[in-house]
Formats: sequence, structure tokens, C-alpha cells
Amino acid sequence: MAFVNIIEYITIASTGDATDFGNLAAANSDPASCSNSTRNITGGGQDSSATNRIQYITIASTGNSTDFGDLALTMANHSSGSSTTRGLWAGGVEGGAGETNAINYVTIASTGNASDFGDLTNSVEHPAGASSNTRFLKGGGMTVNVIDYVTIATTGNASDFGDLTASRGRLAATSSKDTYAVFIGGYNSNVIDYVTMASTGNASDWGDCDVNLMHAGALSNNHGGL
Repeated sequence: MAFVNIIEYITIASTGDATDFGNLAAANSDPASCSNSTRNITGGGQDSSATNRIQYITIASTGNSTDFGDLALTMANHSSGSSTTRGLWAGGVEGGAGETNAINYVTIASTGNASDFGDLTNSVEHPAGASSNTRFLKGGGMTVNVIDYVTIATTGNASDFGDLTASRGRLAATSSKDTYAVFIGGYNSNVIDYVTMASTGNASDWGDCDVNLMHAGALSNNHGGL
């Protein structure tokens, strides 16, 4: 497996190839990122093994990432989301300990180590995360269709939100600021599901990707961190 430290960016309102932004402080794979309107924060991942490193960039400028602090545990293959004030990471693999149900959080505008937020309803690897400014949702995971949610402004364990239309991991997710969370692709899947974040209930079919997607990433210009 190759580990890279490349950061690239696009202008969402236009089309075209990505441009070099800078580099992460260390090369890795399978991290998870979240942002508000000012900062993007990348937490965890793995190089030779899972890491607890958190790095950040200022989105409006280009340049290399800066150390933010550490997650409370090593995490890779996990999910993430944010409000305007907090960034969250949930699930994944904890070093050599296997799948975890841990949720960590930081205050985006500051720097420092992450704190424990609570736990997901189950330990899960390769889930995807999406958020409004109020709620963070974790969807799926290997062989799992469960959607969990937490209220970002408080701390505590996740509650069951509903189910995806099919069990799958290695999927991507993104959201609008207040309305929809969308879960995209996954292992051997081209399915796109969506839920209304302010409610609870099972996901509905949105449509399909033109190909099966695995280990993809997704973003939007109107997510919960804005």
C-alpha cells in the first residue's frame, strides 16, 4: 500500500482538474476529514499502523498542514463530520485492537487533543459520516446497514437513526447544511441513499452512481460546518 501526503483542491462552482494545495505533515492512508468555513481538519489514518495524529489547514490559503493535536485513540477507516464549532470522528479500526465504537471530538477554532464524546451503538469499520449544524450521522460499515446519530453540541452515546437500504462499508457520505445526508456507493455498490437529518427513519433510494464506488470521498459546498 502506498502512503501519500498530497493535498489538492478544486473550486466547487466550476469544473476542471484539481490543483496542488500543499502537503500533510506525514503521509498516510484512510484518514477522515471535517471542516467549518475556515479550517479543514484531518484526523487519524495509517502509515505503517493506525495513527492518532490530527492536522489542519486554513482553507482560504494554500500551504502545508499544521499539527492540531491527537485523537484520544488511534483511528483508521473511520467516519467524520462537523458543525461550525466541533469536529467529530467515529468508528473505524483502533490500532491492533480491531473495530471500535468510539467517538472523539475537537473544537475546530482551537488546537489541542481530542476528547471522548461517547460511543456508537456498535463497533464498525469503514463507515461514512455526514452532518448538519446540529446532528452528526454515521452510516453503514462493513456488513452493517445501521445509521447512528448524535447531537453535536452535547456529548453522549449515539442513538439509532434507522437503516441504509443495503448493508455496505467503504462508502462515502456528504450533506446539505440542514436537510439531507447522502450515502454513496460502497463495497461492490453503486447505490445512493438519503435521509432527512432532522428526523429519524430508514434511508430512501436517491439513485445510482454510474459505476460501483469503493474508498471514495464526497464533499459539498453547503454542509453542517458552514
